[in-house]
Amino acid sequence: MYFKPISEKTPFEPFLIQDPFGIRKAIVPVFRRDVNGEIYGMGTAFHVDGWGTFLTADHVIEFAREHPKSASTWTEISHSSNGDHPILFLGAGLIIGTINLPQEAFASVNYIVSAMREKNNPLASLRGRTEPENSADLAVMTAIIRPEPQRMPQPHFVPVRGSGWHPSIGDIVLAIGFPELECQQLDKHSQKILLSEGMYGAYGHITAIHPQGRDMSNPTPVFEVECNWPSGMSGGPVFNSSGEVVGIVSRSLSPDNGLPGVGWATCFGLIPFFKEFVPTLDILNPRWRKGWAVLRRDPWDLAGFFKTEKEAQQLASCMNSDYQVEYGSNNFGTDDFVY
Repeated sequence: MYFKPISEKTPFEPFLIQDPFGIRKAIVPVFRRDVNGEIYGMGTAFHVDGWGTFLTADHVIEFAREHPKSASTWTEISHSSNGDHPILFLGAGLIIGTINLPQEAFASVNYIVSAMREKNNPLASLRGRTEPENSADLAVMTAIIRPEPQRMPQPHFVPVRGSGWHPSIGDIVLAIGFPELECQQLDKHSQKILLSEGMYGAYGHITAIHPQGRDMSNPTPVFEVECNWPSGMSGGPVFNSSGEVVGIVSRSLSPDNGLPGVGWATCFGLIPFFKEFVPTLDILNPRWRKGWAVLRRDPWDLAGFFKTEKEAQQLASCMNSDYQVEYGSNNFGTDDFVY
């Protein structure tokens, strides 16, 4: 994947992407929908496994956090259906102006997990309470996607490398996101939405690496980039020169008074629990995903590949006795399978 910047004189300026590779079906805007149905742009997320799993920056969806459930390394986030909640605007193509959008274009997020840790607070410990704090600006979301061939195509996903790549000073990376989000419901009963959104890319080069985070208040493992990454790109994917997603846009400062802008990207390869955090990904092999296969060994036939064992068992029950269910990795779109 290669995109050309606007000008060689300003190689780090954001540039509009006209979606020649269909990535708008994988990289999506994140909105907050309140109790009155009003919709507000928050940032960017991206689809990673073809099963409705999306990654974003935790600060993009932190408004939804209400009742975290303790976990060893991360926290499940529940949100009330009566309160503000995240929704994703799926890839219906480039849209500008006032139009009728299909209901399927908006996917409600039904599950969120954020990377958390126990906060070091002696007073809270004396009271027998624990206080969670963010350990990485990273969140996993799942959304129910119901593609309709005539209206909403099956979403694409981006290849994620969770291990085997480490940032180096001088590396060129590319961030993609939606720096100018505006979406508001015009009236309660209408599906007409006034929407302005453009997908932009912005290059940058790595200037520093912070494996333990920038400081005590920013513990996210990040690499620092000289760039111009506007705020709406937060949560968007960061690609390496091989076209693999290796991080997420976390924070940024715009260029000012002749000084270059700076951004920080959450780095997957520096997060020790990333493999468990996103269990459907084969972190060593982009475009491979882990799940349950229904297969026959001789002659070889991969009859189906599923996110859950229950789904696989349902198909296997309809097959003859030569087929069995196995857990492993599958190269998406092929019958390649590794136990």
